[in-house]
Amino acid sequence: MTAARAGLDGTHRWTQLTFVENDPLDFDLDEWADVMERTASTAVCISAGGYVAYYPTKVPLHHRSVHLGDRDLLGEVVDLARSRGMAVMARVDPHAVHRDVVEQRPDWIARTEDGELQEHWAMPGIYLTDAFGGYSWELTTEVLREIARDYDVDALFANRWQGHGPGYTETATADFRAATGRSLPTTADPAGGEAWATYRAWRRSRLSDLVAHWDRAVQEVAPAVRFVPNLGSFTAADLEPRVARAVPFLLVDHQARGDGEALWAAGRDAKRVRALHPGKPVGLITSVGPESHDFRWKDSVNAAVETTGWIVDGFVHGAFPWFTKFAAKIHDPRWIPAVERAFGLHRAVAGGLAGARPVAEVLVWDADERAASERVRAAASGVYQVLVELGVPFEYVGPGSLSTLSRPGVRLVVVPEVPVLDAAAADALRAFAEGGGALLLTGGGPDVPGRGPLVRDLLGVDVVERRGGVVRNNYVQREPGGALQDGFGDARRVVGGTRLVRFGVPDGASGVDVSWRFVPDHPDLPMEEVYPRSAATDPAVLGGAVGAGRADVVGFNVTELYWQALQADHLTLLDNLVRRGLDGGRAAEVRGPGVLDVATWAGDRSFTVLAANLTDPMMMRGQRRAVSPIEGVRAVFDLDRVGALAGSPVPQEPADDGPGAGLRVEVLVGEVWERADVTASAGRIEVSLPPVRELAAVHLTW
Repeated sequence: MTAARAGLDGTHRWTQLTFVENDPLDFDLDEWADVMERTASTAVCISAGGYVAYYPTKVPLHHRSVHLGDRDLLGEVVDLARSRGMAVMARVDPHAVHRDVVEQRPDWIARTEDGELQEHWAMPGIYLTDAFGGYSWELTTEVLREIARDYDVDALFANRWQGHGPGYTETATADFRAATGRSLPTTADPAGGEAWATYRAWRRSRLSDLVAHWDRAVQEVAPAVRFVPNLGSFTAADLEPRVARAVPFLLVDHQARGDGEALWAAGRDAKRVRALHPGKPVGLITSVGPESHDFRWKDSVNAAVETTGWIVDGFVHGAFPWFTKFAAKIHDPRWIPAVERAFGLHRAVAGGLAGARPVAEVLVWDADERAASERVRAAASGVYQVLVELGVPFEYVGPGSLSTLSRPGVRLVVVPEVPVLDAAAADALRAFAEGGGALLLTGGGPDVPGRGPLVRDLLGVDVVERRGGVVRNNYVQREPGGALQDGFGDARRVVGGTRLVRFGVPDGASGVDVSWRFVPDHPDLPMEEVYPRSAATDPAVLGGAVGAGRADVVGFNVTELYWQALQADHLTLLDNLVRRGLDGGRAAEVRGPGVLDVATWAGDRSFTVLAANLTDPMMMRGQRRAVSPIEGVRAVFDLDRVGALAGSPVPQEPADDGPGAGLRVEVLVGEVWERADVTASAGRIEVSLPPVRELAAVHLTW
């Protein structure tokens, strides 16, 4: 019997099983039914076709598994899922083909710059397809239509569909020339030059057209079925908004932490995609194997706490959970309890987040890191690390999401060493400050083409010089009696920057306050010469009023340098600046030891704090070894500010167990919500949390 059909939305917990060619020999359907049961999965994504078909396809040149025989693995899993009321998505992978396709349709195969067929880098004897040509637009389209017509699926899903470079086929070359009047760029063209910029814009348009084409194609044969593209951690920007709005949800294929990535990278991906495409559900694909771009371990178990923590940090920031297993045979079952734990926590909090939206008093300006310099990428990571350590929830804002500045309750925007902002963005930031908001610019703030430094527009302060560095042995010194002094004790001087900005601010300038000044440059060797020759005069940190609001500016690369060197004094300085921007308080604060990655969510009459526990001695590199439980954690709420974010006033009195108005406060204990002990005073409440393992959660309703 088939259970009630599940909807295709952003609330599911997904099992993805990626078959390998010999899986039909011994695929154990009962074993995978048990996995889905244990993990409380509500949806399944199953390999169907593309490079290898796991069903009896009739599409010419569509390679069937040589081991398929009379089995239909796709059909078996679809029937299982439907009997359990699960949503179903069928996966295709069109990025490579076997030799028979090359021989019959060489025009479908990607070429090198010198015209040679592109053999696969990892598998000799197979070849890469051209994403802009007939294999994608013709054969893959027919495969998708066949599956949508013949199987009871909700959606089709494509992996590695974006191609691997320009392709250099006759089709790609002709289409690019017709659209742009140019030749496809090559490695001889500067990476940041006009040729590659033109290609990226064209590629974005063509891939968006392809997604729309596939979506229409499947709906022609099965009107209820949709197409969903897979996306990398930064490639949500590859879809034009017109297409992104049409797909049911967006998927981020960032399967695990690797190559020195921070523990918070999963949540960052969720926030970045949500900022690019507001209102669109986002999912995070997690592998049960460890991630390494160099070593490519695909069928190894990841450390359990690493897998659990990655999934949890993703859904804390709004990415519904999805795990993928490569090959159906389970050689090592230790990953199953890790997924079971993470999915269980998601199940526990998902109900309370139904209809909720992410909210934050702090926004961070998000540069397009794919086209950014290493300095800008480091600064983006640095400010993320700072705000995580400070426990400050934040969301992203960027050129395509300026309306975010007008969201209720937003009070501070941080612009971390972005070199250039266009005039529209600069005007929006100024208007935000003039309306009572606060701006924090680091690295001296960006320039606005044709207008000069943004800091001049905001504060009337000119930029005299930008020293690109690296400046060594630099320090900044406190201005006696100035602001931003908390936490420094008796220290008068702390580490400065490696890239400095000199401002033209005369002493006594009206309306501008200077709290730190640069110690004049001096040698770092010989040791006998390591002393400044004059007094500290040039401003290093300054600020002032902008209309009803304020702007603060750090004249050195404090966020880039924090990512590189993790200087505690820089964290203290930025803490002071953030607190000043927030007028000394926050809507919600999670206090206690350890490192918690905090997110805040608001419903119609609810407010939820979720915090992923990132406390671990291996926080910056290597797999997590164990969960480090935290005790003594408290959540403190300013009810007026909570109400501003939620859009409805929060009652001051507690709710009783019967009907009527009042504030109800619950905390997550294990995987169960329980009423919390609350201390209230003067419009604020404080909640003590149980010992925190992977996740802390507090839920307010009224």
